[in-house]
Amino acid sequence: MTEESRIEDDERTLDSPVKEPKKRVVPAVEESEAVDTPTLREFFGLPTKATDRGDSNWKSFQQKLAEETRGIKWTASMPELGAKICELLDIKIHDILLTAWKKVDAVRQAIEESKKNPDKASYLDLTEHSVDYETKPFIDVKLKSASVKKLTLYVALNLKVKGFGLKVQNGAIREMQTGKCEGKGTVKYEKLPIAEKQFEPIKFPLTIKIPSLIQVPEAEEKKQPGAKASENKTPVERIEL
Repeated sequence: MTEESRIEDDERTLDSPVKEPKKRVVPAVEESEAVDTPTLREFFGLPTKATDRGDSNWKSFQQKLAEETRGIKWTASMPELGAKICELLDIKIHDILLTAWKKVDAVRQAIEESKKNPDKASYLDLTEHSVDYETKPFIDVKLKSASVKKLTLYVALNLKVKGFGLKVQNGAIREMQTGKCEGKGTVKYEKLPIAEKQFEPIKFPLTIKIPSLIQVPEAEEKKQPGAKASENKTPVERIEL
């Protein structure tokens, strides 16, 4: 039997997205209704296979890549750079949310307090808020260990979140209970737009287990959702030829 914890709102937590927890009833979901956790790649509707044609923006991007790599003397068959770039955006959207939430004072406090009683689970309800995310994934093309081309994307995402909750236990976020999430964002290569997304509901599983422990670093800078939450570890793909 788990116990619920209460976080009182005061002047110090007024801007926090955490509110007083309450009992959650999660309806059963038929197997046919199951939803996979979405990625940035799926959110922006980027091709999943090299043979996918894509829209006009994607075709313009492919053409630009072909022009910029025309002078490279490939020692093997030319890789499908567009498909490789798409793989860089296989980032789970719920991981982006967790990165922002773990910097919130109330969540940090709940995680720290949970270490004192590891058998006790705390349930935090999050108020409606927004999360901004930026990252610059890149591909570094190398010939004989020498870099010949670096292809860098700029990704910006804004998520509006409502009705989400977290289960915290033994110093970590163990589970996410999802609610309503909408988003907009852009993917660009230099000034060329590759993909753009306006607000639409993002489909999540009702409950997401967190396999890796999302813990609070001792000396990490605190940041509230709504502020810019840049990705620290930029996805990198190196192609050796």
